[in-house]
Amino acid sequence: MTESPTRHRLEALRRGLAESGAGGPDALLVTNADNRRYLSGFTGSAGTLLITAGAARLLTDFRYVEQAAGQAPDFEVVQVAGSAWPAVAGQLRELGVERLGFEAEDLTVDAFDQLKEAVAAAALLPTKGLVEALRQVKDSPEVDTIRRAVEIGDRAFEVVAAGLRPGVSEREVAWRLEVAMRELGADGLSFPIIVAAGPNGAMPHHRPSDRPIEAGEPVVIDMGCRLAGYCSDMTRTITVGAADARFWEIHEIVLRAQQTCIAGLKAGMSGTTGDALARDVIVAAGHGDHFGHGTGHGVGLAIHESPRLSPTAAGAATLPERTVVTVEPGIYLPGWGGIRIEDMVVVGQDRCLVLTTAHKSPVVGMGMG
Repeated sequence: MTESPTRHRLEALRRGLAESGAGGPDALLVTNADNRRYLSGFTGSAGTLLITAGAARLLTDFRYVEQAAGQAPDFEVVQVAGSAWPAVAGQLRELGVERLGFEAEDLTVDAFDQLKEAVAAAALLPTKGLVEALRQVKDSPEVDTIRRAVEIGDRAFEVVAAGLRPGVSEREVAWRLEVAMRELGADGLSFPIIVAAGPNGAMPHHRPSDRPIEAGEPVVIDMGCRLAGYCSDMTRTITVGAADARFWEIHEIVLRAQQTCIAGLKAGMSGTTGDALARDVIVAAGHGDHFGHGTGHGVGLAIHESPRLSPTAAGAATLPERTVVTVEPGIYLPGWGGIRIEDMVVVGQDRCLVLTTAHKSPVVGMGMG
């Protein structure tokens, strides 16, 4: 019988806790929803994990007790009523926990104050990134699920793009894409779909409006879906009908930057070095000031997670093997629009495996054929 992936993840987390030394936490309280799902398999909306060297407990309320028992076989399910903190305090006393680690980036100030009052006998130690570091490296089932989510997005884009005509609104295109992904098996969206036509494309995170798409202008489409908890993320910049020389010039620069990054990206380099693979191409073409975001980010249970391909301190960390990241350089020109091209890749020891297969031909709809 195949061992559950959550058991391996628990063991890895426990090793991390042990390596923190004598002054570190002897238990971890997990409140982040994605971390909770990653470690336990539980998909309910309410629950807290308490993990020690010898115990793994999932505290949840009446609504989810049966679900938790079925989804989290490596955890003992503890039913709670009302606030979880008094129940946590009782568990700490039972398990003899003296130093409790908590997820400092997830717990609000109010929640921390309540927890501190409830567990007055235990020292509270803030932790950062203990579970997130494990989540960066994807196992084979995770990669397979992400690949299937990517395929859904790819097919949906190609179907919808082929049928576009001038006059359809940004909002209508976004809706068609969402429907197509749902019909192809997606559980939902990874994030609100971006459709940015003409000058709106100069805003990297523009929200779809009722503005109609005009023939020949750039249209940035950034989209993704969720499947079994995991996200996809893909961007293409298209034009409905023939584009002008400026479009082709900017598109060629962005595509070359993306291809250069994908060709050179590998495990062991920093996220800053990975970012530079694409950024240097855009800077050399005279558009460094028009590329104001990072080249990519990790994707998994969250649409944005570590590691980052970034010129800032966020990119300082080393890229581990088998992390899944986006490669999405762009150029944005106020008053004209923008061009961004994004694929998802699995970072390997010597090269990347590209998961995204949607075509990159920018001319679609009435301009095809």
